[in-house]
Amino acid sequence: MILDFADPPLPYDAIRVLFAGDASSVPTLRAMLAALPICARGQVFVEVDTAAQIEELPSPGRVTVTWLARDRRSGAPGSGLSCASGEAVERAVRAWLAEMYVDAEALAEAEHLIWLGGPEGFAWDLRRDLHDMVSPHRGVTSDRGATAV
Repeated sequence: MILDFADPPLPYDAIRVLFAGDASSVPTLRAMLAALPICARGQVFVEVDTAAQIEELPSPGRVTVTWLARDRRSGAPGSGLSCASGEAVERAVRAWLAEMYVDAEALAEAEHLIWLGGPEGFAWDLRRDLHDMVSPHRGVTSDRGATAV
């Protein structure tokens, strides 16, 4: 299930989660993590400009929070450019999904609750690709013109 709401209510049975966003998403992430049951498991990725923005983000014991500081990451390989906004979280989420799911069908049938925060254009390619993988298999609704499945 993909939630694409700015401040989503969590389903009562949210156990397996993948949350990702930027520094502006931290208050929402904090609230969503606090609402999860103690038995929840999953991954949270938070992209920030610098390591100075990293803060404590309490989570259930089996939910890992990973901070991605863009000032410590490069952009396109071999380009010498710095990491653009949304690029670090997109790479991290894609790598995590590739490790967890072998193909788009497995992701579409997954029980993971996926939420991507940040401004509407943040990690746009990732957001679009997730919707394309999941939406043919499930219903589509949203408050941002994207998808909640």
